[in-house]
Amino acid sequence: MTRRRADETLLVCSSGHADPAERAAMGALVNAVRRDAPSVDVHDVLVDQLHPDSSWPPVRVAVPLALTDGTDVSAALAVAGRHDPALRIARSLGPDWALAEICVQRLIEAGARKDDTIVLGVAGSHDQTAIDGFSRAARLVSAVWGGPVHIGSVGGRDTPLTDAVDIARAHSRRVVVASYLLTHGRFADKLRHCGADLATAPLLDGGAPDQRLVSLVLTRFHQALGAVAPAF
Repeated sequence: MTRRRADETLLVCSSGHADPAERAAMGALVNAVRRDAPSVDVHDVLVDQLHPDSSWPPVRVAVPLALTDGTDVSAALAVAGRHDPALRIARSLGPDWALAEICVQRLIEAGARKDDTIVLGVAGSHDQTAIDGFSRAARLVSAVWGGPVHIGSVGGRDTPLTDAVDIARAHSRRVVVASYLLTHGRFADKLRHCGADLATAPLLDGGAPDQRLVSLVLTRFHQALGAVAPAF
């Protein structure tokens, strides 16, 4: 097993445009990461305020709190990396099987049935990398759910969420939107009011962060280091 060196820092990076409720949810996730990995120096960082800091150890890993690459957070980290050669940038949390499992758990908790039409509600993007990431996320959720999962986007170039719900409604089935969002907030509000019969809670639903999500942040940290995650 590769041991973590004492000079490593985990920077958990999120968007500076998040509202207070979103910040609180992401802060709870960062605190859970700290509790799970007390030997790791963990910082909660707004990505637009990230800059080289001489007080940090020489090995710094930025883990974006984003559900796909190709987001504004990813773009800001790419810029930060050009100004800070010591900064290692992990890939985004998703797509990942762990996120798909949480999405399906939310579907079950919301009362979704196998004969429902499932639409994965995503924030959307104009970036092809992000669009491809959302598509892969839908395939993973479909595999875990055991049935088709369509995509509906709040913004960007994908099928608009309201259109996806209307199309699904044509099959005379209940329509359930599976939230592929990290937190409550303005995008989650749009999911709840898109005309679906049910809409699930986001991955961070306001309670204690799911352990799979906490572990995923640490997995991205160790992947960026090329290390095997230790048992903390």
